[in-house]
This record gives sequence, C-alpha cells and structure tokens, in this order.
Amino acid sequence: MPPNATLTCTLHPSGFAQSDSNFDSLSIASDGRVYYTLCSHDVDTHARIYRYDPHAGGEPECLGNLGEIVGEAGRKTIPQGKSHSQYFEHQGKLYLATHYGYYKPSSNKEEPAETPPGYKPYPGGHFLVFDMDTGRFRELAKAAAGEGIITMTMDAARGRLYGLTWPRGHFIHYDLGDARLTDLGPVSRGGEIGQGEDYFCLCRSLGLHPDDGTVYFTNPDGEVKRYVYARDTVESTGVSFKLDIFGCWDPHTPGHQGYNWRKAYWHAGRRKFYAVHGKSGFLFSFDPASGQVEVIERIVADQLRRNGGYEPFRYGYLSLAPGADGETFYYLTAARNHRADGREVPEVLHLTTYRLASGEYADHGALRLADGRFPTMTHSIAVHPEGRIYTVPWIEKTGAASSERVKQQVDLLSLSNPLS
Repeated sequence: MPPNATLTCTLHPSGFAQSDSNFDSLSIASDGRVYYTLCSHDVDTHARIYRYDPHAGGEPECLGNLGEIVGEAGRKTIPQGKSHSQYFEHQGKLYLATHYGYYKPSSNKEEPAETPPGYKPYPGGHFLVFDMDTGRFRELAKAAAGEGIITMTMDAARGRLYGLTWPRGHFIHYDLGDARLTDLGPVSRGGEIGQGEDYFCLCRSLGLHPDDGTVYFTNPDGEVKRYVYARDTVESTGVSFKLDIFGCWDPHTPGHQGYNWRKAYWHAGRRKFYAVHGKSGFLFSFDPASGQVEVIERIVADQLRRNGGYEPFRYGYLSLAPGADGETFYYLTAARNHRADGREVPEVLHLTTYRLASGEYADHGALRLADGRFPTMTHSIAVHPEGRIYTVPWIEKTGAASSERVKQQVDLLSLSNPLS
C-alpha cells in the first residue's frame, strides 16, 4: 500500500467531553476487550477508565472515575488526571497506575502547576488493581505526596509492580505478597523539576527481563540503568544509547527526551529488547547479556524518511507494539503538512510496520475517519489478534470555539490491520 493511501478508521465515542489526552494507557486483555484511560489536564477533572467489547459493539463502557476509585473525588485535591502506562494482567486482574495531570502551561518544559487557592496539593499517584470478573477496583499503594506514577511495569512471576514517579523520578516497587511499597529514591538526577545540570527528562518505558527480574530504563544522557532484583538496588549498566544517528541532544534542556528509549519490549525468542528512539524514530535492539546496541531501521512515516525530518511531536511517540506473530512491530507515528480536500492538516497519523525476519518496512498510509476528520497525534496502540488495531488519538474537532479548553476530541478508534 503506498504511503499516500488512507486507512479508514471507526470512532468509538465515550461522550467524555472533558478528555483531552491519552498516554499509553491502552491494553487488550485476555477477555478480548480493550481497556484504556481518557485523561485530563483540568484542575477539576479526574481521568476515567473505559472498556470496549469488540464482539458486543456499541459504546465503550465507563468503568470508573479515578477520583472516586481512590477516594479523592470532591476533596478539592489536584486530581488523578492520567494513567500514563499500559495495564498489566495477572490471574484475572488488571494492574495500573495513576498520574498527575495539572501542569504549568508551557510549550516545552512539563512541570507541576501551583496549587490554586481553595485546592489541596496532589496526594500522590496510586497503584490500582481491577478484577475483570467482579468489575471492582482496589487501591494497592500510593506514591509520595506530589509524585505521580508516570512509568509502570509488572513482574507477574515475582508478584512485583514497578514505577517511576514524576516529577522527581523516584524508582518505586510494590510487592503483592506482603502489600509493601518501597521507594529507592531518585534515579534521574533532579527529574523534570531539576534546574540546570540537575534537569533530566524522565524515561517513559521500563523494560523487564523476565528471567531474573531485572528492570531496565534509560536517562536522557543515554545512560542505561537497571534495577537488580537480587540486590534491591539501581545501578548503571555501563551501556549508553548516546548514538550520533539519534541526533544531538542536550539532556539538561527541556523539550525533548534526549537519548531515552521511548518505548521498549522484551523479545523472548531473540533474547533482547526492541525499542524506538523518539524524534529520530529509529527502531533498535539492546542485548542486556552483551551490552550490544544495534540500530535496525527508521520506522517513521515515509515522508520523513525521504526528507530527513524529525517526528512532529517533541518527545516522539509511545505507540509501538509487537503483533501476535512476535516478529512484526506496528508503529503509529506522524507526518507533517498533509493536504486533503483543499486544506492542509499540520500533522496526521501514519501506520508503519517493520518485520524483523525479512527486514521489510512499510508505510500503510494516513489514518482518517469516515467523516473526513484526521487523527493528529497518539501515544497508544494495541494490535488485536482478531484483526483490528486500536488507538486513542487526538482527533480534529470541527467547530470548536476559541474559548473552549479542549480543542480536540480524544476517543478510542479502530482500523483494520493491513497485514491481517
């Protein structure tokens, strides 16, 4: 399919007009249903969790409001505005984390906004569990006051949840067996409220090595760090992702992710991690046994491959996922200045794929709704084994008034998998 093709998408609207974003909180569970969080940066709005059943069709089901789930609704605290990581399934339950959403207005640096008069400070992000049989949520633990949980993974074999907090970048873990939360302190200098050489943009993806429980993550200067399960410590691996081909980044300047990996997955068959670097859009692998890093292919939209441009969003995109075959990676990225219907859309989403075995890259074209609107940005993707791809993007909102806070629609959509 040529890269100027169009992939027609189906919208699954929630009716949650206050939603303005989604950040990687999209997962397909063993029941075949799609779970996700619709987020908000508004000081009076908690995020909401939804479930969509592809077999039943109809509208997505709202499972709960994060403020009500954690007992903070109506208390005038800075809200639980986001989930920023995927859900993780274990023994019929889904595990997830909540995150801060009320930021200072800025085009580059993300940092907490001042608590307005009459409100209380952010209480801290929560680890939660959802029982898919009973439909009930339960709070497990809470991070330190003022710290959301921006990055999460789960080691189901060892009964352990891991998180990286925002804005200070503390590495935390929670043991399901003894219901204990451990905070190992900051692991990325001063995090995203650091000043000067203390500033580090935090990693958004934790990589779990299932054999020994080691958790890998990165810092924007390129350093690869790991949490060692046996010693309960975080240490440097001595490996760096600071590669010329990724670009030239000052890790102490906001507005980019530096040399962090953007999204990473463990490949059990090949015994290595596969990840994408944000902005440059290179797919690469990291072998933790040897420390070897291999740059594989640039998986951005064909337009950017040809003109040498960076991805439009300042951090790159979190929307990378393996297919059911384990050998194909799907990536939702973006192209610039798309012309359609006599107008120019500044940014549109493209679906690209890369097959590890054959080395075949493809840009399958731009996503577009049947009503003519374009999705313009996303940070989530889920490849359903039954042949559809799901994402929760920013969508053009026709007729939005300049006074409206939310100027785009953010909702679940799906499209047919072109490789099925």
